[in-house]
Amino acid sequence: MPVSVRGPVGPRLRLLLGVLAAVAALTAGCAQTPQNSTTSAQASRDSSPTAQREDVVDKLTVFAKDECATQDATQVYPQCARFAREVANATVAARAAAHGPAEEAAVTAAANSVDGSVDRLTQGGCLLPPGQGPASDPAVCGPALASLQDSLRALRTAFGA
Repeated sequence: MPVSVRGPVGPRLRLLLGVLAAVAALTAGCAQTPQNSTTSAQASRDSSPTAQREDVVDKLTVFAKDECATQDATQVYPQCARFAREVANATVAARAAAHGPAEEAAVTAAANSVDGSVDRLTQGGCLLPPGQGPASDPAVCGPALASLQDSLRALRTAFGA
């Protein structure tokens, strides 16, 4: 069943996505710049596990401020398809960025919970745009989004955020 990721997103998430697009556009020509030891060292630091972990925590913090994470799930779920997909995509990076057995276990459990919540939202037709497929049921979709909200908080907590 196709799922649209289009739809309203929180203003902060929209701003973040716009900034990321602008940075990508500005740096598109940089790929042909010859690498020297300074840029290689910088790239090495930027791809370090610590930098990756910080990026994941920053992304989860932005998601936690989105209206889909902060508003009443039963009311806001029709607007949260993109949010749900973005949070689900972040679980891959979160699993890779976790350090140590305790953090890895906590991150894995929370990421699995995020994935389960997104599956329930998808199976309940909660992420479909209006008019595409059967009407979603707030009694199914509200609790599924509330579970995603809880899972996102648990994922941030697993990183100590």
